[in-house]
Amino acid sequence: MSARFKGRRLCAEAAISGITAWAQVQTDVQGLALVGSYAYGRPRMASDVDIVLVPADKDRHISGMEWARSIDRRPRLIRCQDWGPLTERRVRLSSGLVVELGVVTEEWLSTPLDPGTAKVLRDGCRILHDPESLFDGALRML
Repeated sequence: MSARFKGRRLCAEAAISGITAWAQVQTDVQGLALVGSYAYGRPRMASDVDIVLVPADKDRHISGMEWARSIDRRPRLIRCQDWGPLTERRVRLSSGLVVELGVVTEEWLSTPLDPGTAKVLRDGCRILHDPESLFDGALRML
């Protein structure tokens, strides 16, 4: 593993830890999970960090950037897009790392799971904060 890739992985882990710490003090966060290549342990240099956030107030987190500012002083929003029930907020950190926050409602994790949701969770999911056991319950249904 190159020194550059080791540095990228350290930046990713710091971002994951920072977002987790931010989520743990938010009273409306019902769940937070890491998905994608960092969750299943095979990231590449070009991999982004994919996080799924389940808040009580989805609109607040779609319009706000405090989650990104909790890990970088000047994150740059590079895309905001709806993918059905998931709204993507993609930012580039000053390190160059891209972090994608997928904001969903708790229905995204309700059973029976939507085939798209099931695939995301089955491909790799690391629960970061789950005070209402939403992710835990969904993963048990796979």
